[in-house]
Amino acid sequence: MRALLLRLLRVPPEPHPPAGEQVRVFRAAPNFFRYKAVLWVIGQIGAITGLVFGLLMLRVAEREIGEGTAVSLIRFFEVVGWITVIAQIPLTWAVMRLDWELRWYIVTDRSLRIREGITKVVEKTMTFRNIQNIAIRQGPIQRALGIADLEVRTAGGGGAAAGAEKKAGGAGEDMHVAYFRGVGNAAEIRDLIRSRIRQHRDAGLGDPDDETQPDESGAVEAAREVLEEARALHRALAGPS
Repeated sequence: MRALLLRLLRVPPEPHPPAGEQVRVFRAAPNFFRYKAVLWVIGQIGAITGLVFGLLMLRVAEREIGEGTAVSLIRFFEVVGWITVIAQIPLTWAVMRLDWELRWYIVTDRSLRIREGITKVVEKTMTFRNIQNIAIRQGPIQRALGIADLEVRTAGGGGAAAGAEKKAGGAGEDMHVAYFRGVGNAAEIRDLIRSRIRQHRDAGLGDPDDETQPDESGAVEAAREVLEEARALHRALAGPS
């Protein structure tokens, strides 16, 4: 099932580390899978409950109709409904399992890269120069399981600019915000990113994709020479006092 889903969903291989050295790779915690499993079970109970309620309504309609083509159609829908519910159980379980396994959180000394998703793969790369805010998000169930989401936000990740980007992209995905979802060591990752940001700023490192800044020392020296020549010309025109 795993190999089949990977082929059908065209899931790409594991991501390459972003620019930088000192590569650290983090993964979602086992309790994050348990957390998703609880939500999956709740969803399955809801689906089965909805199906049973719908079939009861069809049974009531069947008694009123009696016999005929309509009754055969109702029974056909009953069979299709049960087959659909039963068939989706292993499929959705496998997708949920892969969604947990194929989460990549990579941190180097210059940037970070996050990839998540199975049916929709989202990969984000952020340089430490642009990171503005780091926060830990944790709900009551996550707190009980000892996991949390680490939110990393870069410049331009809020307000009207973010809304315009979502609207333009059409996917509702804010590329200025990334999450280390379901990690069991959110505080450790937060402290690591903060230390890398401090090292980055103290060393004056730029974005590896930035172009080399031009040397302005020659232009300054030329401006000084022009200024001296202008002063000399002014003194010559003024003549002796």
